[in-house]
Amino acid sequence: MLHGIFFWIFASLAIVVIVNWIAMPVISGSFVETMPVPNVVDMEAVEAEAVLSKAGLKAKWAKDGRYSSEIAANRVLIQMPAAGRTVKENRTIFLTLSKGRQEVEIPDLRGVSPRQAEISLQRLELLPGEKIEGAHTAIPRGVVIRTEPDVGQKVRVGSKVNIIISSGKSLGKILLPNLRDMSLIRATAIIDSLGFKVGQIVSIQLEDKLPNTVLEMSPKPGEYLESDVEINLTVAE
Repeated sequence: MLHGIFFWIFASLAIVVIVNWIAMPVISGSFVETMPVPNVVDMEAVEAEAVLSKAGLKAKWAKDGRYSSEIAANRVLIQMPAAGRTVKENRTIFLTLSKGRQEVEIPDLRGVSPRQAEISLQRLELLPGEKIEGAHTAIPRGVVIRTEPDVGQKVRVGSKVNIIISSGKSLGKILLPNLRDMSLIRATAIIDSLGFKVGQIVSIQLEDKLPNTVLEMSPKPGEYLESDVEINLTVAE
């Protein structure tokens, strides 16, 4: 009788051991093949998906990308789990695309002091560039006339922006007016009437502008220039 009890005790323990060390791992998938996650950071989307698929893994993309100064736009910025982690076959790897460097719009700094202009640029993570003196009778000496690139243009975070500061004198120079959005015929007529010369004319395709509409000009409007200076124009095709 006692031997029978011991037999059933040992038999029960054996069953527990078998269930715990053999059956449960099978049920829980512990015997499923595992692998290290390959590194797909800085790969293009198609390449990253191909590498993961070859390793027996799935890819799922975040809805929105993130800005990055290190990884170019449309390349993998983040992967989770990280490269080198051991995962089970068919695991989903979550990926986030880089949107490249963030762009910001150049603010209107006309009429402020150079120091205020520098502070405004730094708040936007832009770098103050050269301080260039320009003649201007309407804006007091030492005050910002404009910037290069000009107000409203979009540039990448970390870009340099030059500050044009009024010298307060025209010294016999002629003010270059704003010719943007004028017809090419009218713009060239104004250029001739002020004693300037028509320089290079470049045409670009733009659907929302009438043909031969002035889109951009160089030098920029608002500068005082010597006569005979060439004014280059970019117009809609």
